[in-house]
Order: sequence, then C-alpha cells, then structure tokens
Amino acid sequence: MRPLSSRITWLVFSLGITPALAQVVEKNGDGILGVALEQPAPLHNKPRRGLEDLDWSAVDYSDVEWNTVKYGAPVPSPTTPPTTSIVADPVVTPAPVRENQVVNGDLNEDLTIAITNNYGQSLSLAFDVNAGGPAFRGNPQPTAIAAAATTNYAVPSGWAGRINVGKIDHVDNSKIEGSFYGAGNGDIDISYVDGYSVPITCSVGGKVVTGCNMELFDQGCNAPDTPSNMGEDGKPTVCSNSARVLNDGPPSPFFAPCAGAAYTFPNDNLANVGMIQETLISCCIGTSCEASQQQKAQKRDIKSPRANAPSLIPRSHKLEARLHNRHGSKHRA
Repeated sequence: MRPLSSRITWLVFSLGITPALAQVVEKNGDGILGVALEQPAPLHNKPRRGLEDLDWSAVDYSDVEWNTVKYGAPVPSPTTPPTTSIVADPVVTPAPVRENQVVNGDLNEDLTIAITNNYGQSLSLAFDVNAGGPAFRGNPQPTAIAAAATTNYAVPSGWAGRINVGKIDHVDNSKIEGSFYGAGNGDIDISYVDGYSVPITCSVGGKVVTGCNMELFDQGCNAPDTPSNMGEDGKPTVCSNSARVLNDGPPSPFFAPCAGAAYTFPNDNLANVGMIQETLISCCIGTSCEASQQQKAQKRDIKSPRANAPSLIPRSHKLEARLHNRHGSKHRA
C-alpha cells in the first residue's frame, strides 16, 4: 500500500492542482498535520475535475492514526477582555452662601433680645405673644430685673410679641415690641401707645434704631392722659395714653416729645425699623441710654410728624395691627 503522503499527492494531482500550489505538512515524518491548498488560476479555461468526480473507494485510510491528525481548525482572533469602568461617586458642590443669606429657608436660628436696666431701680418685666404664635424660649413668667443688670431673652422664628417694662406690672407700661421670621426679616420698635412708664431705646449692630430716652414724667402726666399712683421715686408709675384710639394721631402733649422715635399713636410708624439682618437686639432702659436717630431728628412740626424724620422701613400694616390691637389679640405668656 502506498504511504499516506503519496496518496495525498495523488489526490492533489487528481484535482488538477500543481505541486507548487499544494503543501503537505508532516509532523516527525508521519502524522499529517494538514494540507494547505491555494486556489489556482484557471489554465486556458481547462475544465477541472471536481471532488464529486473522484472515486473515493480507491483510497485506503485504514492505517492512518486519526488521533494524530490535526485539521488546522481556525485560530480564533485574539479578543480584548471586557473593560470594567469604575465610576466615582459624584462630587456635590454646595451653592455659594452670601452674607446674611437664609440657607434653604432654614429658620432655626433664634433672635436674642438683651435688656440692660440703667434706670436706677429694680423694674418689672412681663411678656406678651401673638395668639397662636411661638412663645419666648423657656416661656418666662413675669419677673424683675435689678438695677444695672442685663438679661437676655431668645425667641424663635415666627415669633411676634412684646416685653412690658415698668416700675410695676401694668398693662400700660412702656413696651419693647418686635417680630422675627429669620435673619434678615426681624422687626423692632419701642411703643408708648398704651402708656409710658420708663424710657427705652434699642440698638442693632451698635446703632440705636428706635425708642426715646426722655423722662416724660418730668413734664407731668395730665388729662386727657391718665396718671397712675405715685411710685417710690415720687413720680407716677404709669401715664396711660389717650391717643391709643387715634390711629393717625396726633399724639397728646405728654407723649409728643417722643413722637416718631417711639410709638405714641397706632400709626406712628417712623418708630419702627424692619428687615433687621442681625440676630441680636440690645435694649437699654433709662435716660443715660443713647438717643435714637429719630429722637435726634425731633425738630419738626408735631402736626406733621413725618416731615423731617429720617427715612426708615415701616412695618407692615398686618404686623402693626397685630401688635397694636391691645384689647383683641394680646396674650400674656
């Protein structure tokens, strides 16, 4: 029997393929690895015999060790392993915060009202808040502040109310009034609309913005205003204000020297300052306290109280109505 290589050569020539176009690859002299064929160009259009024309029965493969034959399976193209992308957590850049800005509507910061007693004697303090509104922190009860002492009271956002200050606890005492709806939205004034008991001024950022430091009792409290009983200092404890029912004034002669600096009638709005940026308001009781800018600009006609007064931001009518509705909405803490 012819060797396998001879039989393959015979097969190649039977197909009409020249030896130059065929290559038999051997391994160790035996065991065929494969046959590489190149497609020949046609020669003068000579017809070639196809595989279907061969007599395969003449070929004997019985002595071939097929387990040593490799048929040159196509080598797979190298593949690129999948790439795993590592995505870092996004970096969140906070929005810039401007000075005095309320961030995301956060109104948790309190307003502090500091009170210093320079009147020379112990005084009474009592607290009112708007019905339905938040109370002073700690819900303080009527108390006394000693001479030369300072005390602080904190209020939360949403607060609107007042602190009554006088020689005795009286509904017509001088009042520190205000509201607070977050930094940049505070409001403060001194009110003598109900009556007068002691002189008070308040400052913001070191500047006195409201109140009158004059001792009005030095000129006597007479009709139409109503004096109360005399105090230990030989002066009335309270002088009740007859102009409380006159929304647009004018103030009575007793209260007129403080018009525009403290509220002396319900719409005496030059006494108010709003849009306060700070969260600390310092109030001082007594004639030794610095006068407010409104009081320093007091040279004007009482019948036209706004003519020469400094320009201040007036309170809203809604807030004004709440704070000066003495007989309807007042609620003592």
